[in-house]
Amino acid sequence: MININNLKKIRIAKGITQLEAAEAIGISYSLLSKMEAGYRGSSDKTKIKVANFYGKSVGEIFFNKEITNSDNKKLTEIGG
Repeated sequence: MININNLKKIRIAKGITQLEAAEAIGISYSLLSKMEAGYRGSSDKTKIKVANFYGKSVGEIFFNKEITNSDNKKLTEIGG
C-alpha cells in the first residue's frame, strides 16, 4: 500500500516548498505536487531521485517501510 503522506511530511519537516524541492530534485513542480497527492504513475527513476534528495529509501517514503538490501540494489540498478 502506498503511503501518500510520507513525501509531504518529509518535505515539510525539511522546511522547503514544493517548488524548491522539485527544482533541487530535477523534476517539475507539477509532478512533485501530484506525487504528494498520491499519483502512482511516476517512474522508478523519479522515485529514486526523490528518495536520494531526502536521504531516505524508496520504501520509507512511498511504502512506509524499509526495503531490503537486495531491493535497494535492484532500485539502484534501475536508477543507473
